[in-house]
Amino acid sequence: MFISSLFIFDQEFPAVKKFLSSLVVFSALAFIPSAAHATPISGQFSITGASVQDTGTELIFNPSTINIGADNTITGDFRNILSAGETGNITSPINYSNYLPGDASLIFGSGNSLLTLTLNSISCSVSGPFNNCIGGGVVESADSAYDPTDVSLFFTTNTNGIVTFQATALSNTSAVPEPSTLMLLGTGLVGAAGALRRRLNA
Repeated sequence: MFISSLFIFDQEFPAVKKFLSSLVVFSALAFIPSAAHATPISGQFSITGASVQDTGTELIFNPSTINIGADNTITGDFRNILSAGETGNITSPINYSNYLPGDASLIFGSGNSLLTLTLNSISCSVSGPFNNCIGGGVVESADSAYDPTDVSLFFTTNTNGIVTFQATALSNTSAVPEPSTLMLLGTGLVGAAGALRRRLNA
């Protein structure tokens, strides 16, 4: 009955036919399940293993081999992607005094278990005998179930000499629309179309 009324309405008011059709299409799209989209990576993990020399402008890792920390330092979705003690590599050197986005990366695993953390920014500040560094970037998994996700990388080095460093990568996940939100949007659009039809028929 609704479809018949809509057909009669379209014949009487051809000027709004295109507008109503657009509303119906948009409403239908709003009901597409959110499961069709990948998920941001949540959680954090620690990194250990490499010795780093801080020259005051650069971080030189020697060797450039790094490792995932203990199992209890891996949380969230990273537990499905990484394993404790897993070996990786870090770009060396990292020039933090004149850093260019994408210059450095941390890579773990291979194939479907590949995880890449690309640093887009890094800044370091001296506090006593330590140089505290904060990096920002994007972590990407070869697993298509996960979307590229913004992350922060925190680590501390000694301001002189060569020391073994430990770092933590923490994802900055953002809110994703829930299915109920999309359904409410779709219902509202259908209701708006109906209200417009009634007003024009009055």
